[in-house]
Amino acid sequence: MAFTTKLFRIVISNGYYKSNKPQNDFDIEPTKATASWMAARRVRLLGHPDGIELIWLSQDYDHPLALFKKKAAGITFSFVVTLKNSQLLNLAELEAGYSTGQVYYLHNGHTDHHLLHSKASMGKSDLVKIQDVPHYPTGPGWNVFAMIDIDLTRFVHALSDQKERTLVAPITYTIKIQNRATFWRYYFVDTNQQLGKALKILSKGDASYFGVVKALPECPNTYCAESTMPMELCDRYDRSFSLCTLGGAKGETILLEKLPYPTYDALKKDKGKKHYSDIVVYV
Repeated sequence: MAFTTKLFRIVISNGYYKSNKPQNDFDIEPTKATASWMAARRVRLLGHPDGIELIWLSQDYDHPLALFKKKAAGITFSFVVTLKNSQLLNLAELEAGYSTGQVYYLHNGHTDHHLLHSKASMGKSDLVKIQDVPHYPTGPGWNVFAMIDIDLTRFVHALSDQKERTLVAPITYTIKIQNRATFWRYYFVDTNQQLGKALKILSKGDASYFGVVKALPECPNTYCAESTMPMELCDRYDRSFSLCTLGGAKGETILLEKLPYPTYDALKKDKGKKHYSDIVVYV
């Protein structure tokens, strides 16, 4: 009979996905040296929708983690993270580092043992020069977006810190990714020339999200409104917006209810690195 001991999980938590369906836009694979060490000691990698899990085929040992501690002394597991969703850099607050000779470097040496990066979310502070990453693969065939190092000595210490020794839980290392926030711009193309009045974009009567809807002189019968603040992109929104006319005895009148949301593949950046999401609506 085979017995397994769960070691740890690496979980990707991306703020873009609000629909409670875990989705991981990365592939996480061990380097060749790590894969060789794992194979020789019957450590297996399991894939999950939100990341990976490592287990040890430990047989029926009384204290398997105590035995694994001896095997793991001085060992570091290294993993290569590659992109499997080409649109990730639009929907998340991340930039490709390799074009500047940098790479995201994540490790379990922080005071918060459950995060693999230095701040609340993975970002620029985790970019380092490629030559400063000790286990960066130099051979061909790797399209490296990030590197993850798990120092097994620190991993074992974290296990030892758990208060209830009889029910030792596997450690979960969480990589938090912040979804991108952009300025939304609605362009209304008045195909029937029915607008032309005082217009505003409202959300349940709240007009604070967007500025005034203005006519564009360079584009006949076209109006534009920009959000007053950057707004996060996500796969499910809890707020809707409507195009309304203002004024009159009856107050505002809804012209278009539930305006479409921006798509993450229509991102624009101005010279000041300000990101915009444009939405074109034909009226």
